[in-house]
Amino acid sequence: MSVRRASARDAEALTACIVAAYEPFQSLGLPPVAEGIVDDIRDHSVWVAEVAGEVCGGIVLTYTDHAHIANVAVHPDAGGQGIGKVLVDQACAAAREAGYAAIHLATHVDMAATQAFYRRSGWVEAGRDGKKIYFTKGLD
Repeated sequence: MSVRRASARDAEALTACIVAAYEPFQSLGLPPVAEGIVDDIRDHSVWVAEVAGEVCGGIVLTYTDHAHIANVAVHPDAGGQGIGKVLVDQACAAAREAGYAAIHLATHVDMAATQAFYRRSGWVEAGRDGKKIYFTKGLD
């Protein structure tokens, strides 16, 4: 597996990966998480993970007054290989390098496995709002 910055040529493959990753959760009423990937690649920090030359995951990191993981997805066929952890670690390292002391994200209240992944990785629940759970992690 390799991780690299995404380019415009990755948009189609990354979009397909995100669609596949979130497909099991569509009954939860998620927002359109696969829209705007071309814009994300242009405007934010986006990395893709590849296995055997195929995009199998990606992460979108945005910067405002805080560093925020806006989207992370691993294709279901590539699950269990540590790709999500590598992508999240990449975003954390980039945020730290950009001078941020913490990083934030949100997930759905009914995505228990996702929440467990973040908790095992040292993220702390920072609040809830409706169906969203907010997590934060210090970057020191």
